[in-house]
Amino acid sequence: MKKGENKAVKKKAFSLSYKKLDYEKKTAVWGVIFLLPWLLGLIFFFLRPLVNTVWYSLCSMQMVDGKFTGTFTGLNNFKYALTVNADFTQYLAEAFLNMLKEVPFQIFLALFIAMLLNGEYKGRGFFRAIFVIPIILATGVATFSLSETSLAVTESETVMDMQWLTDLVVNSGIPTELTSLLTSYVENIFTVVTTCGVQILLFLSGLQAISPTLYEVAQMEGCTAFETFCKITLPMVSPTILVCLVYSIAESFANAKVSVGQQTVALSSYIHDVTFTGDPMYYGYGSAMSFIYFAATLVTIGVICGIVSKGVFYYD
Repeated sequence: MKKGENKAVKKKAFSLSYKKLDYEKKTAVWGVIFLLPWLLGLIFFFLRPLVNTVWYSLCSMQMVDGKFTGTFTGLNNFKYALTVNADFTQYLAEAFLNMLKEVPFQIFLALFIAMLLNGEYKGRGFFRAIFVIPIILATGVATFSLSETSLAVTESETVMDMQWLTDLVVNSGIPTELTSLLTSYVENIFTVVTTCGVQILLFLSGLQAISPTLYEVAQMEGCTAFETFCKITLPMVSPTILVCLVYSIAESFANAKVSVGQQTVALSSYIHDVTFTGDPMYYGYGSAMSFIYFAATLVTIGVICGIVSKGVFYYD
């Protein structure tokens, strides 16, 4: 049998065996096919670097004959990062506190905008496109172009003067701590809007999945708009809130900004600078900080989402 004929026979046999499968098995096969690129990326671009990072963090790295070699030192790098370097633990705490302040406001704003975009009015598609623009701007080329443009703007320039709002809130008797939090929300509203594009799309899909009959029943029962939101909209989108919460927490930690001296830099950049100082011995120390940063993010997501998931409503 020739090579081409043998290949045709195998292809025909595979086609016949596939046709004999029931619907569930065919769905499972296509599911694996669609997940295959993600699985390959997970194995080669995430798990492999993660294993190498863990190994480096447990070793003292040196350059021998042009190659990196590690001498196992146990948890020395972790002890140094957590007990000796006081700055790193402070930066982690700062990133965690910023996440607690940013994520709830981001989730609330994304849900609010999604509800507005989900309404029935003319030009709805145009306004939806406007709020998708931040997702496009989040790409590398656009971000680089915007950062180049922003170099011409001094740090003292802001979109609006917030002093009047601070004076108004303080004179109303609200505590100073709450005042600073409220003014920071208003001052950073534009930054928050540009970072919640994905959450808006997720909430839009969740809102459109709610059956209109639920709202019709609520209207017939005489429920107010607030009661309809609390008893129908919020429970039905609670699974989407959990998904957005995971995404927002991960994004907040990934883009965490900390105060290093007189400058504000990304925590990931700080770890990068410590790791690649030019001395191979810092590779292990930097890897330890990277793994601690990753573990802190993972634990935070697990704890917060574990608490929130108790209130999630799943509609069968």
